[in-house]
Amino acid sequence: MVGSVFRHDLKWNDDDGDIIKVGAAVSVGEQPIKGLVNPEAGARMTIAECLTNLVFAPITDIKDIKMSGNWMWAAKCEGEGARLVRACTSLCTGLKEIGCAIDGGKDSLSMAARVDDELVKAPGTIVLSAYVGCTDINKVVTPVVTGDMTLIHIRMDGSSAFNRLGGSALAQCFGQIGNNCPDVDDFTSFVQIFNMIQHLIKNGTVQAGHDISDGGLITCLLEIAFSSNIQLECSASSETDILQFFFAEESGVVIAVDNADVNEAIECLKRGGASPVVIGYTEARYGPDAHVRIKYNGLVVVHEPLNVLREIWEETSDRLGTYQTTSLCLEQERKNRMSTRLVKYYCNFDYNFETHIWDESYFTTAPNIAIIREEGSNGDREMAAAFAYAGFQTFDVAMTDLLEGHTLAPYKGIAFVGGFSYADVLGSARGWAATIQYHEDVSRQFKDFYSRRDTFSFGVCNGCQLMTQLGWIGEFQEEANVFLKDNTCGRFESFFGPVLIEKTPSIMLKDMEGSVLGLWSSHGEGRFTFKSSEAYGSLKPFVALRYVNSEGQVTEEYPWNPNGSIEGTAAICSKDGRHLAMMPHSDRTFMTWQWPSYPLNQPGFQSNKERIALSPWSKMFRNAYEWVRLND
Repeated sequence: MVGSVFRHDLKWNDDDGDIIKVGAAVSVGEQPIKGLVNPEAGARMTIAECLTNLVFAPITDIKDIKMSGNWMWAAKCEGEGARLVRACTSLCTGLKEIGCAIDGGKDSLSMAARVDDELVKAPGTIVLSAYVGCTDINKVVTPVVTGDMTLIHIRMDGSSAFNRLGGSALAQCFGQIGNNCPDVDDFTSFVQIFNMIQHLIKNGTVQAGHDISDGGLITCLLEIAFSSNIQLECSASSETDILQFFFAEESGVVIAVDNADVNEAIECLKRGGASPVVIGYTEARYGPDAHVRIKYNGLVVVHEPLNVLREIWEETSDRLGTYQTTSLCLEQERKNRMSTRLVKYYCNFDYNFETHIWDESYFTTAPNIAIIREEGSNGDREMAAAFAYAGFQTFDVAMTDLLEGHTLAPYKGIAFVGGFSYADVLGSARGWAATIQYHEDVSRQFKDFYSRRDTFSFGVCNGCQLMTQLGWIGEFQEEANVFLKDNTCGRFESFFGPVLIEKTPSIMLKDMEGSVLGLWSSHGEGRFTFKSSEAYGSLKPFVALRYVNSEGQVTEEYPWNPNGSIEGTAAICSKDGRHLAMMPHSDRTFMTWQWPSYPLNQPGFQSNKERIALSPWSKMFRNAYEWVRLND
């Protein structure tokens, strides 16, 4: 799997005083099959793939890119040492032309094994991992197209002279490798075109984009259609053989621009030495209403419903899924995949507020909250950030601090963070709960905190599992009535999907009821179960969140309900509303850039441009702040 990752961190003011959110962009490139045909070309195509994966994040400068180089080669076998030298020489020459540098890496040069009487060699492989500063994470471009747009095909070598099939996915399908593979003949042109695409991304012209790699141009176009769930039409003309045109894996990208910006984008790219070609269009028809039509030299070569093509694409994953999950979950996923158009989000409240974390008074007047973590916890930083932006002064409190005598008395709130305490060896949060319940002083501290009328608590994921073990939700019980069991799919789930906010006494979800918002789920044991039907009935008025499908209907079906909880249960609060246990991660969704695709065009969504781009989930943390102020 090859792709890119973006880390979001710092903020600074630009010349106009606006807040710029910067971070780091990371990408990976590898082309071992092309290296079988030609080790020099394989090395150059590895560089190209690494950079075309990186180009869709606005970066500081191409010369700022640093790379880690990992070599996997059967170098001790006859002829392989020479091939390794050829690849390394080509790699060094290419990077010098670009101005990038490798600053580390590792090698595994014994990638061969004897099986019976046969020597089995791994393909000689270079894996490049690049990293560089990202100037504005809000301008990172993904393959997801929204609405009617024009698709432009750009070859990174500036020409269309070659359409080589050696080392391609198509050749592999026919049991071949080939003898003439794609290559980058001129990195000078590559850099110029790279920089021009960067310019179009930074000025907001490019709305979406995807690199051409394994599978060629047709696969790139289909991946855009699948990820966007949108109708796509492609029309191309060329004297090149149709298979070479669509399946050659020459380095390139496809970008999506608004229809009104096409001429500007093409002229700009031509000034950078590119030969851009309008390759197709997207139309705002989604899911079962969408089709993919591809014409070549006036003839329709593909005209199928989007769902039909996507099911062919998903077949391999579904077959692997039979070894990983249940047949029922696979069938539910397939059914929902076929029926989904657009996910309908809805926000019915105002979530803009003035935060005071830049004011000097913040450190003297802000209420205190303890961000509590245990061995194996990993969600403390995002939890602290969510409460800090809401106005709290956050304190990192490890369980060892409490065991050594640290007190909870100074805190108005505590937050139990997500993660995998004690690696879930005893079951989710059981070890963490035992640390509290079976230590006399620590147990007393938590009971005293729970009983204070001016305090609140919040637990996410592993913290939610802990709160159910402690009996802090619903009406306090010495013996827990709620249990979190393995997901019905039988595996860990990382999933972004919609939840419905119910009307409950929860202080953190006040005035948010009725909204449907997206949340990250990240757990293996998240299925809410209850001691009895009576126990569920008594807790039903305190169910604060429910998983819903793309139409906003409460569901128990996979994947919209990632764990199979009864009636979509995703969060439960205490009877007085001061304590809230939530399985999905609002702490990882309280900023707009934490969403995979932020639905600005859906009802009620807005952006706080003055300070920072806060999502609707920021309100629940602000609600806690306002409740503390009111009850102080």
